[in-house]
Amino acid sequence: MPLIACLLVTGLPLAAAERPIPVILDTDIGDDIDDALALALALQSPELDVRAVNTVLQRRERRADLVWKILELYGRTDIPVGMGAEQPLLTRPRTGPISQTAALGAEERMPDSRRHSGIQLLIDTCMNAPEKVTLVAYGPLTNLALALKAEPRIQQKIARLVLMNGLFFKRIGVEYNTERDPEAASIVFNSGLPVTVVGLDVTMQCQLGPAEMDRIESSQLPNVKFLRQLIHIWQGGQGERRPVLHDPLAVGVTFRPELVRTQTGRVDVETRGEPGRTYGMTLFRPDPKGLVSVASEVEAQQFVKLFIDRLVSRPRGQ
Repeated sequence: MPLIACLLVTGLPLAAAERPIPVILDTDIGDDIDDALALALALQSPELDVRAVNTVLQRRERRADLVWKILELYGRTDIPVGMGAEQPLLTRPRTGPISQTAALGAEERMPDSRRHSGIQLLIDTCMNAPEKVTLVAYGPLTNLALALKAEPRIQQKIARLVLMNGLFFKRIGVEYNTERDPEAASIVFNSGLPVTVVGLDVTMQCQLGPAEMDRIESSQLPNVKFLRQLIHIWQGGQGERRPVLHDPLAVGVTFRPELVRTQTGRVDVETRGEPGRTYGMTLFRPDPKGLVSVASEVEAQQFVKLFIDRLVSRPRGQ
């Protein structure tokens, strides 16, 4: 009996290490193709336990329909989908259609009974979880900022934030997700929560090559064929255009942190600058006591291989 007890006790750390990471995904799916690819990678990764998916900004309902379609194809309609903020905190709202929703038929909608308020879904999922949850956000950070302000207690239920946001090294400019809601980004980066962020300067190195595109084009799996359709819409007739895995890298780093090398510090977001130039710029300040880990290098080839191998595999949920 003592031997059995000893084996059980020594086996506990291993079991805990193999337990999937509970995550909430936050996405502005439907514009750039990388959001849909990031969702697919998360669903295909046994290291992750996707607890909820939230959409953010500009026609959030139709974005949620696109999420639902992908969840159906991957056999994961058990995952709740939330519709988050329709507009950014202070910046001017975008208007117009969401291009990739053209892949949906007029009747392809998420059932009304399954629609959730995104901010409340984020709060409830965190508060009701028996363990801390990781938030993986690869769109504007409006939902996260609003949830943190609406219910500060969720900070005690969040393990960390993993973001695709900002531009920190090697390039000068403003990254899209930050620019769409700089005030929200500032709130999140200064929330006091541990943050891992992959910026545009790093994610730009993770582009699919001709060989990866051929694997996608040759697949007969329904889920991959639908993603291929979204890629074609995004290409807009430019067949040589190949996806850059901005958002998928944030998902990958969530369970494979060794994919990037990081620097520790804090991040300031410019909220008083000139729109179109400095408004929304991110400034990284090295600080060994900081809570933000900013990716400075990436194992691009290793990540692209991991991504494509999982993308063209049969759905795990079927």
